[in-house]
Amino acid sequence: MEEIRTAEEFNDKTLEGNVLIQFSATWCAPCKTLTKTMEALEPSHRHVKIYKVDVDVMDKDLLREYNVRSVPKLVMFAGGHDVAEMTGAKPLAVVEEFINENIN
Repeated sequence: MEEIRTAEEFNDKTLEGNVLIQFSATWCAPCKTLTKTMEALEPSHRHVKIYKVDVDVMDKDLLREYNVRSVPKLVMFAGGHDVAEMTGAKPLAVVEEFINENIN
């Protein structure tokens, strides 16, 4: 899973169609669990680009814009707009359903 490091890169990547962003932190155990889930989903969801954002290095204004108050947090983008979000480490089936319900 590719990591986004700047707000500019974030803005560019979220315009690419169906995009799923995982906000996380390296010190967060639930984030590590969700990362494994996301990596398992990537091969079967080629129609969705999946990226990770480390909240400790990302611009704080961007984190406020997307109301990132706890991690892990998933935000789904379709056509350049955020369409859904989910917080917490969820099982693979729940994340897969979240993706399928929110793709454009």
